[in-house]
Amino acid sequence: MNVLLVEDDDSIALVVEAVLKKEGHVVVRVGDAEAGLATATDSIPDMLIADLTLPGDMDGLAMAKLLCARCPALPVVLMSGAFDEDSMKPPGLEKAALLPKPFRRAALLEALERARDVIQG
Repeated sequence: MNVLLVEDDDSIALVVEAVLKKEGHVVVRVGDAEAGLATATDSIPDMLIADLTLPGDMDGLAMAKLLCARCPALPVVLMSGAFDEDSMKPPGLEKAALLPKPFRRAALLEALERARDVIQG
């Protein structure tokens, strides 16, 4: 699976990338929402994993909404230290899997499965 990872924190991005690659996924990593949009325009990923808080004029939520408007079947995992899964579903991205930070490898893999399962119905 081709995964677009949009994360500006190198320590988190390196861990997520390593876990995904070990699971056999191809990962393209960018550090802001604008680069995420540009990358997804060039090649639509099989999944989007994005931090909600990103540098620049656009946050991860706005970027994910734009990408999902273009490709409604795109599985999305949103990461943040600012929410927990029981209290919030981002408006417009109710199908997204939420991954509260900090997280363990198992939680990351479970979020990927949830995102795929929701889209596949």
